Amino acid sequence: MSLNPYHDDFSARLSLPKGHRDIIGGLWDEMGVLQRDYLLAHGMRGSDFILDIGCGSLRAGVQIVPVLEPGHYYGIDMLQDLLDAGWREEILPAGLEGKLPRGNLALSEEFVIPFPGVSFDIALAQSVFTHLPINHLRLCLYRLRPRMAPGGRFFCTFFVAPPSLPRDASMRHKPRGEVESFGWKDPFHVWREDIEFAVEGMDWRFEGLHDWNHPRGQIMAHFHAV
Repeated sequence: MSLNPYHDDFSARLSLPKGHRDIIGGLWDEMGVLQRDYLLAHGMRGSDFILDIGCGSLRAGVQIVPVLEPGHYYGIDMLQDLLDAGWREEILPAGLEGKLPRGNLALSEEFVIPFPGVSFDIALAQSVFTHLPINHLRLCLYRLRPRMAPGGRFFCTFFVAPPSLPRDASMRHKPRGEVESFGWKDPFHVWREDIEFAVEGMDWRFEGLHDWNHPRGQIMAHFHAV
């Protein structure tokens, strides 16, 4: 099973005008602002060090970087072409290269976190685990924890199934109902107990699920480093 959410036509789609925006799901301005404002509402400060896991072509980054001190935003993604496109098409035209050094963006697979010597106050993974089986959350939590500052927080999104949904059923998500998710293939949904399982034995506290007005119905989970 391929875990690449962009599949085989990636290069063709990326080469289209604004392809780097459309390929990650569109909603460029809406989702970038939503992520920035959510972090600000939950205490993000300009002095915080932020790790954007699955940062892609920097839909969130181009909004978050201006409110942080220079060099405090870092991003990882499994696709170099998306990182390159985000830097070239978004960061440079916005004049943000002085606040986001190119070396703060890195190719990474399986949640290996580079940037030696940096501890993060906040980590964000928006629409990452909607494309991955639940055990990848456990791997992410394990590898992320040693890189978090004391009291660090991790925010990540899921499609969440109600307890009554049969394990072999798909579901559609409000408000728009345009996404159908599954328990066994991409896009994935999970149950709350799946997330609780993933955090067992980790130095994290799962602090619950929150509706954050995501236009396609993803729910935000909060984790606190302990």
